[in-house]
Amino acid sequence: MSKDPRKVEDIQKLAKQQISDEFEVGEVGDKSEVISAKKVVYIEIDDEVTSVYDKIKNLKIPHIYIVAPQRAVIFQSIVNLKILKRKTDEAGKSIYLITNDKNGVYLAGQVGIPVYDRLSTSGRPVLFTSEEEDEKLRITPIKAAVNSVIDDAPTRLAEKKLSISEILKSKRDRKVFPIIKKVVEKKPAENPIKQTESKHKLTFVAPNKQALVGLAAVSLFILLVIFYIALPGVTVYLTPAASVLEKSANIILADYEKNRAEIETSAPHTVASHRLSAKIEKTVTYFSTGKKLSQNAANASGKLTVFNNANYSWPLVEKTRFQTSEGLVFRITSPVDVPAAESTGPGKVEVYVTADPLDAYGQISGQRANIGPTKFFLPGLREDSRSVLYAQSFDNMTGGITDYVNYVSPEDIKAAESKLKETLLKAVQDELKKQIELKNDSEKTDYVLLVGEGAIETGSIQINPVSSLQDQELAQFDVSGNLTASGYYYSKSEMLNLLTQELMLKKSPQKKLVKINENTVTYRIFEKDSSRGRIKVTANIRGIEEFEIDPEKENGARLIEKIKQHIVGKNIEEAKVYIQNLPEINKVEIDSWPAWSPTIPSVEDNIKIEIRDAVTVE
Repeated sequence: MSKDPRKVEDIQKLAKQQISDEFEVGEVGDKSEVISAKKVVYIEIDDEVTSVYDKIKNLKIPHIYIVAPQRAVIFQSIVNLKILKRKTDEAGKSIYLITNDKNGVYLAGQVGIPVYDRLSTSGRPVLFTSEEEDEKLRITPIKAAVNSVIDDAPTRLAEKKLSISEILKSKRDRKVFPIIKKVVEKKPAENPIKQTESKHKLTFVAPNKQALVGLAAVSLFILLVIFYIALPGVTVYLTPAASVLEKSANIILADYEKNRAEIETSAPHTVASHRLSAKIEKTVTYFSTGKKLSQNAANASGKLTVFNNANYSWPLVEKTRFQTSEGLVFRITSPVDVPAAESTGPGKVEVYVTADPLDAYGQISGQRANIGPTKFFLPGLREDSRSVLYAQSFDNMTGGITDYVNYVSPEDIKAAESKLKETLLKAVQDELKKQIELKNDSEKTDYVLLVGEGAIETGSIQINPVSSLQDQELAQFDVSGNLTASGYYYSKSEMLNLLTQELMLKKSPQKKLVKINENTVTYRIFEKDSSRGRIKVTANIRGIEEFEIDPEKENGARLIEKIKQHIVGKNIEEAKVYIQNLPEINKVEIDSWPAWSPTIPSVEDNIKIEIRDAVTVE
């Protein structure tokens, strides 16, 4: 059977067209026009020029439109735009700006970057630097919103095309023309009815086992990839950086009775005060320290051996003292002459001694003087002579009995009066505070007493006479007296509100005041005018301020978004280091799920951020 050359030629053209369409190429010698796609990139107000370039450097699209907000960082200097244009020119890309920032429009014009700022009535952006009808510069707001614009995409032919897989089928022969040859030489069907029947006949093909295994493996791999991307998550706990905020302010405490008009007009830095007076009466008990021996008391006595190492005799008068290292004093009852030392040893003599009623420290000896054998020295001699003349007892001292009575000495009276004065002065604040507490309970107020140097005035102390008790045998006695004192009190809440306002004025705009410790309020009086009823004080208060990271507010949401963008896909330890170095963060903790996951998820939605409270004021 002869072949129709026109049919063969038509089929060959059809095959070439199928291959050309499949690989998006034209005939040999043809130059298919490549229409450039467009890409719209949105940048943040604080994106640096390096961040903007990082967003566009890997894009495969030559025409890129950058949407920049007003007051963007890249508009702060013409150098930023010059660097951006030079880098994109080197990368073979053309950039265009869409912005309403006047400074950005001006700088872009200086650099030579086309700028759009609005839509014309025809629906296309108006270009400041050019009004040419360039079809490749079209951009519409709707497609900009999805951050990708493809307007000039090639269209496919309406005719059915022959795929590569169909071309390559023919008994492992990958060449095209044998397939075409078979199509040309195929005999036409003799019976049209049989062709129709075979066309609608359903054919079942046995599945390939290797293909099924491969498909299952690919499906499992895709499923694992989806699990790896979608399931892992982390919770980032952020503790904002906090610092102690301290503020001092000069405040006038004005007597309400004398300065009522000024106080009622709400004069600045003025707090109303009220005068308070009280009479304090106290009685103190003092224990007598004077001691007298009773009739039953007795002094210890015994014998001493006195040694003389000098080469001459040493006379001792009556009542010569001999003392122990504990301070017990014994005296000889009669004069004695201690012989000089000889070649056989020191001279010595035995004497009888009696203990003094009081020891060297003024304490009663009594029973304490009943001591065993010990060594004595003569306290009346010089230090260098005490080793020449000394004494020692070889038997016990006996007969000491302790029995005494106390009496009021002159020193006791002075000490008792001094103790009463100290007690009265200490009781002034407590007594005035007690009266203020009673007032607060009855009137439901929050008054506090003004304390400090010069805050409280006291009168002279009146002491009831006790001089008649001197030398009386009393173990203890009482002394009493009184004191008149006055001071000022003020409302604690009024003072705290005024200081809090001063603290808020000092607070940083990026931070919030999280705590005010009322216990840290201190003040110092630097001027007092009693006649006008005005006391000037320097008050001081402390609080805690921390960076405000509130996702409901713009700054907090921006910081959280910034953190997520920078840590996504990074190692957890690297993410911690990055977050920890942010000035707004004091401490960061990251919990991952699953626990073995070493990296931050690559999906921002899987990153959860929680804010913890800052430290309290110490």
